[in-house]
Amino acid sequence: MAVVPQAQQVESQGIPAPIQGIVATGIYSGGSASGIASEGSIGVDSAIWLYNMIAGEYACRVRPGSRDIVAGIPDNDGPDGQVRTILYYNSTVAGGIQDFIFALTSSGIYDVTSGGAGPWVPNITWPNTGGNAGWASAINYTNVAGDQYLLVCDEQNGYYIFDGTTWAPGTFTGTTVPLAVNLVHIEEWNGRIWLIERDTATIWFLDPLALTGDITAFNVGNRFKEGGHLVQSSTWTLDAGDGMDDKFIMISSGGDVLVWEGIDPTAPATIRLVGRWTVGSVAEGRRVLSDWGGDVTILSTAGAISVANLLQGTVDTAARASTAFITRGINQYIRAEMQQTLDVYGWSLQLNEPQGIAIISVPQPVGSTRAPIQFVLDIASKSWSMFRDLDIVCQGKRDEQYVFGTSDGRIVELTGTVDKVDINGDGATGIVFSLLTHYSGVNSPAHWKRFHFCRPYWIGPAEPSFDLQMRYDFDIAELNTAPAFQLGGASSWDSAIWDESLWDGTAQGYLETIGVNGMGRHAAIAIRGTATNELSYVGADVIFQRGGML
Repeated sequence: MAVVPQAQQVESQGIPAPIQGIVATGIYSGGSASGIASEGSIGVDSAIWLYNMIAGEYACRVRPGSRDIVAGIPDNDGPDGQVRTILYYNSTVAGGIQDFIFALTSSGIYDVTSGGAGPWVPNITWPNTGGNAGWASAINYTNVAGDQYLLVCDEQNGYYIFDGTTWAPGTFTGTTVPLAVNLVHIEEWNGRIWLIERDTATIWFLDPLALTGDITAFNVGNRFKEGGHLVQSSTWTLDAGDGMDDKFIMISSGGDVLVWEGIDPTAPATIRLVGRWTVGSVAEGRRVLSDWGGDVTILSTAGAISVANLLQGTVDTAARASTAFITRGINQYIRAEMQQTLDVYGWSLQLNEPQGIAIISVPQPVGSTRAPIQFVLDIASKSWSMFRDLDIVCQGKRDEQYVFGTSDGRIVELTGTVDKVDINGDGATGIVFSLLTHYSGVNSPAHWKRFHFCRPYWIGPAEPSFDLQMRYDFDIAELNTAPAFQLGGASSWDSAIWDESLWDGTAQGYLETIGVNGMGRHAAIAIRGTATNELSYVGADVIFQRGGML
């Protein structure tokens, strides 16, 4: 009697890495288990969670590490204070030999250019310490004589000028002048310095090319449909077909955005309002407008949107989830965070060009003990992920490199492959990463599937350390354990012990077939690991049996 061969019952399916990043508009990718998701849709190449990884063009790579470059900066409460602002005095002298790095805390301004652990003595001790002192805005400004200045407005102490040697408060003349201590934000537009007065809808401007002297008020409160005070101003340069033009952007605490154009604010015929929109309430502080290449972004409770999209009329108030929003895939996460921290200083958006990312810093909710988080955009792929375990209070640049200030008196550079490297090069820890892909019905969403194996693919110089589980039917719990890490670093030839010492190599592919269990109609992959080397996740194969519908 002839033997009838059994039909193949085990199937396999490839699932790509979530290179589309976090897409928080749902958790189900549909029936398809492969292919690139179209713009704005959910595919299995996107994630529900993606922590400490960057969704890039071909893989999800573990974020850079962190290394202290300054420590021990004091504030009004003690020796390891909260660093609220990092300022860079960029001298006209090439080579950086006359540049300065300043850290601002609630106690004063500190020159930390030399780096290290101090001790640090303030260049200026604030007249008004504590409170919101140290939260500041600043611009570098060169006058016609070629003299370079750093102009600063502190939230609690007002307007200060640094001339490359000394600091001094700004002074004004005229019939009606503001108190310098009440000027809380600074911007330059068309050769004039503009200064916002605290708790008003008034912005003051100086004469062209002047840093002090005669000052004039410009009140815009009658333009704010949502009310509130003037929060921040910024400039935006564009060519609308009639030559280059600088627009002047203002935003209120109620979310009213004003866009002006013109030359001379003292001559009403030469300055006009060209746009007015409402984008949602903005967080406390004056860092909700950010440079975005050739554009300006606005960060509000509705998400982050570019002024270009506003001006082109691509957004209306009835479509908050419009594709015009840069943060469209993570808006619900931003809204959830802002509901807890709208009145807390620390929200900001900073481009990090050398690493090809942009970072939205998120202040810690009052009394929270959770790990700090940040929202991160890969600029090339326009994909979002989240960082955590980085104590980012403020963001800045040092020699064009991204740095951040912490709650315990440090300035930290985002670099290397391990975290928490102190100024002596000690204390390194591995970077714990985690992801959960979107759910897939694996081409038959109504059928039960029993999964047997999962085979993830990695690229790196050493074998990765991770745990993996399959998740079923919309369980979005994160894996809560990760294997202990081994600190990387190449061993030395002729001194290391073969079969015992660690060896680093060039990047290569790694795969491991891992047994999994469980069954469901829909499946996702959860991974959590610890990295001490450059590491990228490329995707995985799953091996399963398909069952019936009931």
